[in-house]
Amino acid sequence: MRGVVLGVMLVALAAQAAPLYRWVDDNGNVQFSDKPPANAPKGGVAELDKRGVVKKGPEKALSDDERARQQLEAQMRKDAQRRDKALLQSFSRPEEIDLLRDRQVDALQGAIQTNKVRRQSTEQRLARQQQQQQRLLKAKKAVPADLDAEIAVSQKELTDIDADTNTKLTEIEGVKRRADSDKKRLQELRSASR
Repeated sequence: MRGVVLGVMLVALAAQAAPLYRWVDDNGNVQFSDKPPANAPKGGVAELDKRGVVKKGPEKALSDDERARQQLEAQMRKDAQRRDKALLQSFSRPEEIDLLRDRQVDALQGAIQTNKVRRQSTEQRLARQQQQQQRLLKAKKAVPADLDAEIAVSQKELTDIDADTNTKLTEIEGVKRRADSDKKRLQELRSASR
């Protein structure tokens, strides 16, 4: 008999220790349960103590936009911490960032120089193709379809070379901006650690 009474007392104590939750459902009815609802209601869920007093106020459910914004901010903080750690591990002095910047800029300028040479060669080929086309037109002969196709290919190649050169110039500016930003941040991190 004593075991049964002891068991009942333990169950009662466990029930008192278990939290109680209160929320308002979609129909406006107040609900109580020992477990929070599976789908968080708009007004949030309040946790009550054993006397029915609010222990933890209702946490307002976040909208999808707010949740996405919080996740984005958390990801941005994480990325910034990762960049800071990489900066501190990669560079001991700001001058090292300048050396890396210069190597990257030199590689991009080399690619631009290669594009200039390719462009000159393509321009010469296009000029020859167009001269041949003009000779045929002057002689009132039909221009072969493959010559028209070759001219179109040469013109497209010039457009592509120009686009690649512009991309490389933009990349150079980006490399310089990143290097300036990294140098500034490295100096901030180094001075904060002193």
